[in-house]
Amino acid sequence: MTESHLKPLIESFCTNVQSQERMVRQRALKDMLELVHKDLSPEQAPSLFDETYLHILRCYADRFEMVRNLAITLVSELLQKLPPNDFYLSYIIPVVTRRLGQPETIEDSEEIRLQLLEQLEEIVRKYADPEGTRGDPLLKSYDNLVDILAKTLRDPFPAAQKQSCELVQLLAQSTPSMHYRAEALVGPASTALKHRHSANRIAAIDALGQLALHIHSNSDCAMRIIVDMSPLLMDSVPFVRRACGRVGCMMLVKLRDRLTDETPEVRDDILARWKEAGELYYAENETELAKTKLIDKPAPNYPAGEYERPSLACRAIVQRSLAIVNLILHEMEEWKEDIRLHATKLLKLVVLHAERAFSTLFMETNPVLAKTCMDSVREVAVEALRVARLCGILLEYDTWSKHALVEFRKFHTLGHLRCLRAMYESSGWDRLKDLSKIAGLLTDSEICHQKREDYQTALLDFCEILTVDFNRVFVSNEIEGLANEKDRIKTENQLYTTLLKVATISSEDSIPIRDRALEILTTLNPQPELLHNAHLAGVLATLDNLEAANSDDAESIMLLAGIVFVCGFRPAYHRELCSTLTIALRHAIPQGQIKLFSSISIAMLRWSDSMVGVPGEEQLQLVRAFIEELIAPYLVWAAGRSAESIRAMATACLCSMSQGVDRLTFNAVLPSQINALVGLIEDNGISTRAYALRTLLAMGPLGVEHLKPLAYAIMARLDDPSGEVRELAATCLGRLQLAADGGDEAARWDDVLRQIVPTMFLHLENPELKLRKAILASLEQLLVHHRALIKGLANEVAAGCPYKKDLDEILAHQ
Repeated sequence: MTESHLKPLIESFCTNVQSQERMVRQRALKDMLELVHKDLSPEQAPSLFDETYLHILRCYADRFEMVRNLAITLVSELLQKLPPNDFYLSYIIPVVTRRLGQPETIEDSEEIRLQLLEQLEEIVRKYADPEGTRGDPLLKSYDNLVDILAKTLRDPFPAAQKQSCELVQLLAQSTPSMHYRAEALVGPASTALKHRHSANRIAAIDALGQLALHIHSNSDCAMRIIVDMSPLLMDSVPFVRRACGRVGCMMLVKLRDRLTDETPEVRDDILARWKEAGELYYAENETELAKTKLIDKPAPNYPAGEYERPSLACRAIVQRSLAIVNLILHEMEEWKEDIRLHATKLLKLVVLHAERAFSTLFMETNPVLAKTCMDSVREVAVEALRVARLCGILLEYDTWSKHALVEFRKFHTLGHLRCLRAMYESSGWDRLKDLSKIAGLLTDSEICHQKREDYQTALLDFCEILTVDFNRVFVSNEIEGLANEKDRIKTENQLYTTLLKVATISSEDSIPIRDRALEILTTLNPQPELLHNAHLAGVLATLDNLEAANSDDAESIMLLAGIVFVCGFRPAYHRELCSTLTIALRHAIPQGQIKLFSSISIAMLRWSDSMVGVPGEEQLQLVRAFIEELIAPYLVWAAGRSAESIRAMATACLCSMSQGVDRLTFNAVLPSQINALVGLIEDNGISTRAYALRTLLAMGPLGVEHLKPLAYAIMARLDDPSGEVRELAATCLGRLQLAADGGDEAARWDDVLRQIVPTMFLHLENPELKLRKAILASLEQLLVHHRALIKGLANEVAAGCPYKKDLDEILAHQ
């Protein structure tokens, strides 16, 4: 197009674009846009700009959005044909700054704001001079550009914010003057890191990475970028994590003064760049690192099968960057599960790289790591345990153990227990010198009295490791110079105490826990009864508050009941156990007493097994003392439902004793309890009456003064409301036997039988088959010693009596 044709078109445009009518202005801009796009040559562009820029740029503030849009588009078209002269920027950039860079939002259209940012991108690309060879044309507009970006990086329109982040990256790569005000953009860019759109977060990460490379004097600002970006290493979107890893590696390589992931592609990408960073660092510090390399050896128990040891240079980089650990620890306590998980994984990498250098941070790391070891999310807790095991391997034992043991004395949480166990298990043989110290810590009542199953499981895991170490030191003597008898007894006692208390406090609530504790006890000694004999008296002495009004859920009652259940009664500790039970029964409330009697009744069933090899006379003394001290006081009648329940359980203990104690021994002590049993047979409680009668099933021959009251009491129970009691009573009648035949006692006993046997005959009319069968069996037993008496009474029965046939059959068999 010739100049003669162009001039009138420019004049017409300048007139129309100032019109008060929107359509006239809009048409003028469209026509000029078409002219510039199709017909304008680059040589004509400068003159056209000179004559029209005032009118076009004024339209940037037009109240109609379409007019503003056309004006911006027209300027962009002109820029493509204008030469790269910063003269034009001095007109365009200030106008854009007035629209976008003010404290208040001037441009209210989201689309126009985005369009203006896209125009700035075109400008930056056109005038880019990264090396400054052309005088850095963007320098004069640099302040305006920073002002614009400081505002638009916080733009609520996601597309505009993302475009701003990309513009920061482009500007940083396009001018050598970026360092002048790079710090001013760090805060605004950091706000985009929390944007809900992952694309915005990625753009912000990349922008901050570029800004970090251009901050020359303020290391705190660079550290802020690292701190703000680090949480995104745990982002749920793999691409965000990858961007974070890439920027981190770029900063390691390029930052002045000079991360693993679950997604394979992300991990491989970061790892390759990380190795490049290590190689560069080694090249820059070869003199120093070459000396270190001569003495650089992995830990003796380094987990080579699980981890590949990082290169010396990569480890050196991390060891110089341990300030990041405080941020990681903060993120490990975040409420979001994925953040806690990725932070814990990152800490594992730091420990893997830092190795012994991490010792300086163990004190602040241990509380957070211990808390994470009991995280409610299993995957997080498992990862934390991996970190703890690495600490045990890579840190010197004396360094971490001193603090960890002090910390564990103060805090007995599940996390501290798991963390200490993991570190102890993975550490070297140096740990054995603290075997007794650690075993002693576990005997604390705050630890071994815990009732939570997860805590008990962790405690047993620890005890199992300690027991294996105990056998190495004191049994197989694998480690020379550590074994002596005093330490062996002390450590054995400590481990026994912890294991027994775990087993006993959970004996009823968790059978697997109890069984596992007892199984570990057999590892400590294949004959657990020897451990009981040696150490149980000491354990009983540690039980507190026995003189309090304890219920069944009190620790002391649970432990004592569990001890009775697990250990039973043995001569070595019988006196101590009975004394402890006496005190506990005297002061406990009914629920506690019932729990103890329940355990005693079970243990009494195993009396003969636990008393193997004990002479009969000694057993007799033990049983007699046991009944008189522990059982007899609670067989006496007292009013109330609680007293009735206690009486029933005490009778149950006596019943168990009749089954578990040697028959001769039991019959020797039975006469002293006959009066009590007579009362119990007539007790209001059905269970009490039943237990009392079951006890008498084991009775042997007695004197008539004992038989007579028993016989009448038992006979009366043939009419008991309970079918079970009636059957037991009928069976017990057959057990009644006089100690010596002949003489006055025999005659007196025959007189008693003359009253009892007819009553038994009458009850043969009872429709209950079980009762009739029990009576007939008892009559057969009585016939052995009293045939003439029973035959005479049977002959007196009328021939038409329904049970006459049954009696004749019994007499015929005999």
